[in-house]
Amino acid sequence: MERVIHLISEVGGIGSISPDAGIYEAGFSSVRVLELLLALEGEFGVSIPDQQFMAARTPREIFGLLERLQEPKAA
Repeated sequence: MERVIHLISEVGGIGSISPDAGIYEAGFSSVRVLELLLALEGEFGVSIPDQQFMAARTPREIFGLLERLQEPKAA
């Protein structure tokens, strides 16, 4: 969770954000959201589907999404 919050703060140019704060309410523009998506994909080595990412509005929701995407797939 700390890595997610750090990336959100860094990309958004904001001091800090709580796990349940909305990133759009924190001042993220559509350009910043795209930058965040790319930064998260690079940092965590996953491909994040656009619709799922847009539905995740808080650091906690984004973290949960990343956890699900990193889970090993059953054969």
